[in-house]
Amino acid sequence: MKALSPKQLLRASFAILFFLSLGFIACLQHFALTLPQKTPLADSLTDGLVVATGGQLRINEGLRLIEQGASSRMLITGVGKGISKTSLTETFARTSAQQRIFSCCVDLDATAIDTRGNALAARNWVQTHRLSSLSLVTANYHMPRALLYFQRIIPNVAITPLPVNPPDLQPKKWYANWPTAKLLTREYAKYLIVLMFS
Repeated sequence: MKALSPKQLLRASFAILFFLSLGFIACLQHFALTLPQKTPLADSLTDGLVVATGGQLRINEGLRLIEQGASSRMLITGVGKGISKTSLTETFARTSAQQRIFSCCVDLDATAIDTRGNALAARNWVQTHRLSSLSLVTANYHMPRALLYFQRIIPNVAITPLPVNPPDLQPKKWYANWPTAKLLTREYAKYLIVLMFS
């Protein structure tokens, strides 16, 4: 069999790269258009609720869900060292009802530094409180990867995704918005790595 010339090898390499890029873009488009949507409250009642930090809206959404009876207890994981209930109450509790929620029903985890750490902290919390079902609150673009970790690390607990939709994210036209395109491309690449190698 005749060996390919350097020019033929180069052309073949470019062709392979081109089709791989097209495949990645097509999959990224599917990822962007199928991001999880909000679940009706009646379908999301669980024993516990976990908020994976990374945006102010996530904690606000967790508080709203607890107020509406979606769950009776909430874990905020990945808050960082030095963050206390007092400081979070001052920042997020806008009513006396929300102050009472922080006082009675919120636990904090300062050990998690990534999504896998969030899931490990949630597993310990679930075991401590003997929970059989869990709601997960995080950004919609982060939810697919977070669910992979949570379902693998806490396999015997039913997990309901409750995504938060960042107002500045434009998933339907991600290709026309550079911040959205950069964010979704990075998150999709992370998702693939977890899916294939974790």
